Amino acid sequence: MKLSLTVEADTVNILALNMGRIVVDIDGIELADLINVVSDKGYSLRIADAPGKLIVEDPLPSVTRVNGIQCSTAHITPEDNTILDQASVQHHDGSNSDWVLYTGYGYLLRLNARLFPVLELKRMGLSKAFRRLVVTLMRRYAAGIIHLDAAGEVLPGFATFGW
Repeated sequence: MKLSLTVEADTVNILALNMGRIVVDIDGIELADLINVVSDKGYSLRIADAPGKLIVEDPLPSVTRVNGIQCSTAHITPEDNTILDQASVQHHDGSNSDWVLYTGYGYLLRLNARLFPVLELKRMGLSKAFRRLVVTLMRRYAAGIIHLDAAGEVLPGFATFGW
């Protein structure tokens, strides 16, 4: 589970526990504001054994969630577009159509459907700039799905191609 919050507080203390749990002690914020922000993210809070301490609970198991990022097709070259278009053709013969999907305005890449997706993209002949984008999104944001969309946002710091 990943939970991002922007909190203005006097002090923040974080202690790592077993089983991926953490204890967070925050001084100088309103408890109601914290509960509202966490609830807006789709999580629930409960009071722990010690009064005043809260535990964030995710109602879904972590394996049911997949991190995804949407970005512009401007990040792929025309050659990349041709390769992804061919890869997305439905053959049902063990080819790439199970993890590269055409959406009508771009592509969905299910990176978790391959053991080494970046090596597979290299084998397919996709550009180094696109592979660099995929590696960065996988490492920095733990992206399991990348949605390349014609109406998507251009991500800063990555190469773009005006085709």
